[in-house]
Amino acid sequence: MGESTERGASAATGQVSRIDFDIEWPPKHAAAYLIEEPAPILIDTGDPEARAEATIRDGLAAAGYDLEDVAAVVVTHPHSDHIGQVPLLREAGATVYAPRPVLEQLERDPADLAAGIREIGRSAGYHGEAIERETERAKSSLERNRRLLEPEKAVPFGFDEPVTVAGRAFDPIHTPGHQVHHASLATEVNGERVLFSGDALIEPFRPGAINVGLDYGAYDAVDDFHRAMDRLEGRTVDRVFPGHGPVFTDYEGAIESTRSALESLTAETLESVSAVGPATPLEITRHRSGEVRHPAQLLDTIGALGTLEGRDRIEYEDRDGARYYSFRKASP
Repeated sequence: MGESTERGASAATGQVSRIDFDIEWPPKHAAAYLIEEPAPILIDTGDPEARAEATIRDGLAAAGYDLEDVAAVVVTHPHSDHIGQVPLLREAGATVYAPRPVLEQLERDPADLAAGIREIGRSAGYHGEAIERETERAKSSLERNRRLLEPEKAVPFGFDEPVTVAGRAFDPIHTPGHQVHHASLATEVNGERVLFSGDALIEPFRPGAINVGLDYGAYDAVDDFHRAMDRLEGRTVDRVFPGHGPVFTDYEGAIESTRSALESLTAETLESVSAVGPATPLEITRHRSGEVRHPAQLLDTIGALGTLEGRDRIEYEDRDGARYYSFRKASP
């Protein structure tokens, strides 16, 4: 899709401009999208770093806009590389929209979050200082995201019911797995049915099954990702604008490749259980991936273990809160 070079009402309705941000963790970039029309809408906002503010200003300027021209911001999910510049846009006058469950999640009691991290972290094989480190990291992320998104100042929307933003109708689709309250946003732009997929559907790779992080529900991550693909499948989509990777048109192919990647993850995890079990999720991850450099590696494993347990392929023994997985024993 082309880019407008004129501001405001002279901008052609239905143009979409992409703004690319450099980030420090894989895949090293994130994207926001400006829908150019008389009341411009920004989908996601990049990360919180100072350089991202310059990026968003420059990206808007390239399309012929200032910060103050943006009427609304719509958030797909509350990861920092997507909500980082929300305060900047809000201060400039934009109305911020986010999924209702996301805003409710940001009001969570930190003590409840800490209890979840400790229980699931222990089940994964962490102990002592490692659990406390993960707990502090999660509490810090909650505080940061609450500060960035400020739930009391955002307009909530539900899933699977249309929402109108600055005169434009979106169909928000609940697409968990990468993030438990993730919304993908379908709308018609310039005669095409398009999807702003955030991190739910990306080509050419599968996003990590991060879902809730190391918290209650972590073992549901891969099943939730499959449910997201169920909700996307069968829709008419001509073009996809993802949060990472290139814009693409092979919508059904991306759904198929995501499902295939999830099944490959599940098969690899089962092979690792066979090789090292009885073993904790952390030990299984090290066998499957080598050194655990990123939380997503462990979270992928945890989600796959939950799926395998649900399929009656594996079982675990609880040893002082830690889960030791092995093949399910045959019934006598």
